[in-house]
Amino acid sequence: MSKSKSKGQRRQEKSEAGDEKSILIHSERGNIKRVVEIEGPLREAVKKAALEALQLWNPETSDFVVMKDSYTKALKLPLSKEEYEFYSRFELRRGSKEAEAIIPIYIASFNNEWRETDYYDNEIFIIAPKLPPEDLEELKRRAMIATSEEQLEVSDLGGLEEDLEELEEEEEEE
Repeated sequence: MSKSKSKGQRRQEKSEAGDEKSILIHSERGNIKRVVEIEGPLREAVKKAALEALQLWNPETSDFVVMKDSYTKALKLPLSKEEYEFYSRFELRRGSKEAEAIIPIYIASFNNEWRETDYYDNEIFIIAPKLPPEDLEELKRRAMIATSEEQLEVSDLGGLEEDLEELEEEEEEE
């Protein structure tokens, strides 16, 4: 006996059927080289991007890392119907004056180096769900900063630098 499918199940099946899109942002030495749309769900886009990055990677000079991260988007309340439909696909939290969406992103680092005790990304891919233009611009800005020669302020990294400092302190204590 088959049960009728809920609206959410139909939407999920529709997404898996191919209308879902992701983006890849390619940044090298502080410059955006390209931004491309990838058909299919984020998990498949990450695999495709990782395979491409693997082809560009030189194992003699660099590490190869693909890591999951998140992009937090602050949203003013009340949300429009379109905003709610779009951002509710992610982890959506509501506060008293604003909401925030935690959007999964992935970073593939394949051209990087250690300089004394500092790690530098020369070239990366950021893979994310297809986002509105203002969010895409923010991710492009972050990709340029991540691959630029300039050192960043802790606030520009959204907490990543603080996490790294904590890990380094823990390692020193051991």
